[in-house]
Amino acid sequence: MRELGYDGIGRSIHVNWKRPIPLWVFLIGILTTASAIAGVILLPSVLSPKPDFAISSMQPMYVQGSHINTTVITIQAVRDFTGIVTVTTSSPTGLTTSLRDSHGDPKDQILLGNSGNITLSVNDQTIGNFVVTVTASSGAIHHTQSLQVIAQDLTMGASPSPLAITRGSSRTAELDLSSVNGFSGNLSFATRVYGSASAYLDTLSSASPNPTSIILSPGGTGKIALTITVGPSDNSSSLSVQVFALRQSWQFELDIQVTVT
Repeated sequence: MRELGYDGIGRSIHVNWKRPIPLWVFLIGILTTASAIAGVILLPSVLSPKPDFAISSMQPMYVQGSHINTTVITIQAVRDFTGIVTVTTSSPTGLTTSLRDSHGDPKDQILLGNSGNITLSVNDQTIGNFVVTVTASSGAIHHTQSLQVIAQDLTMGASPSPLAITRGSSRTAELDLSSVNGFSGNLSFATRVYGSASAYLDTLSSASPNPTSIILSPGGTGKIALTITVGPSDNSSSLSVQVFALRQSWQFELDIQVTVT
């Protein structure tokens, strides 16, 4: 600001006065500095990863055709996550799924601390390869993972069947086995003989497989000989011979009807 003045001897002079700084300028400066300091303090917490959870990796599930099979889904807490996680599944046609607890009761939620488990029950109506989508959600957090389900089977047939065997004699049938959809493994065989109309276990007659075990390759076939002997004192008019092919917890069954003459 410039003002007009006099020097005392009649000459005019100009005097420069500094303009005062407005208060609002000081306030803006203070607020800007405070915001910058707060940003330095708060920025790491804003940008740091939040608590989360993850669905543990699920290996392909091999299931026996037309049977109920189960696997365990594990939800793992990440960065100290705690809360309720809801699990859902989506399955294609030909496959039904359900979620249960360890006692077999329906369950679709996990109160997650460190980790939690839920049992997935799979029931396939057809043989084939399927993909089940597993989704875990809690609030705005959602995670999905795909589970590959391979439904396999073993076909067994006997020739000749049915059989007619004279009391006190034996006859041999040939059993043909075929892998379906990659089924494979070490198969062992067991038999049971039941009396007329399968009313009772018949201990007077027998059925013996040979060999008692085989190794079946994926897509492969196998043969065993089954010798059925009707005891001389067996008064049954007919027998039902059950042949079991076993691989760990998997069990396949073939029934052969025998007429005793």
